[in-house]
Amino acid sequence: MPVINEAFTPDESDIARARAIVDAFAGTPGAGVIGVDGEMLDRPHLKRAEKTLERARLAGRTA
Repeated sequence: MPVINEAFTPDESDIARARAIVDAFAGTPGAGVIGVDGEMLDRPHLKRAEKTLERARLAGRTA
């Protein structure tokens, strides 16, 4: 159903946030915790961000 797909597809702000998290971890390889916008994030946040970007890619949104 298109409505359900739209509700669970990441929007532009979700994609931008996920990209910032992935980029921050990529910039500090091996770090267990990083800071993004004053928030401490760890590996589970990275995994969630990667999944968000994958959902965006599968939906045809630029990630």
